Amino acid sequence: MGYLINIIQFSFSSLIWGILIALACMALFVFIIKGWWKNAMFTIWSYLIGAVLFILLSFQCTMIVGSLKIIDTTDEYEKYFTTLVNSAYEGWEEVTEADADIIIKKAIAEYPLLEYYISGGEFYGHSAKQLPSVMADELRSFMWAYITRRLLWCLGFVIVAGVLGIKTLNKYNQTSRAHRPSATDRMSRQRPGNSHRPHISTRRR
Repeated sequence: MGYLINIIQFSFSSLIWGILIALACMALFVFIIKGWWKNAMFTIWSYLIGAVLFILLSFQCTMIVGSLKIIDTTDEYEKYFTTLVNSAYEGWEEVTEADADIIIKKAIAEYPLLEYYISGGEFYGHSAKQLPSVMADELRSFMWAYITRRLLWCLGFVIVAGVLGIKTLNKYNQTSRAHRPSATDRMSRQRPGNSHRPHISTRRR
């Protein structure tokens, strides 16, 4: 939840776009349900499942949009990393684990969102010249992996909600059909019985 709050603070448009994308996904969800069951009548459980799905998708979509915006600003982060490194080291110097931690802490103080993605210990062993681009590449790699996980969660939510939604429709339609006469019953009712046949007299005049 803290990450979502930081994403919204970073870019409020992420929330707006996340909700809009979630609405589009919900429209697709309803289209699939209707396509599966053309005469479907939604029950209260169907609407409840849809509401929960919308909330979950809004959360995930907001995170995805925010992550994409972070990827777009990675070049800005790389420039800041370069400024920090150049102010303390020569290009040929190797950055130790402790030094990398210090650089990351300074970067996080400037960009709090980075706290969720990178830590200093994983960047030791690189030269000062290499470090900024290595940090930027690691950030991009982490963000794409993060977006992939969010997409998989969205897919999982849609599949589960779809199965549950169809089950609620099945129960409703089965109940309706139980009180609905079958085609055979209707034909048998329309067919005149023997007792209603007109009596033809065979007596000769």
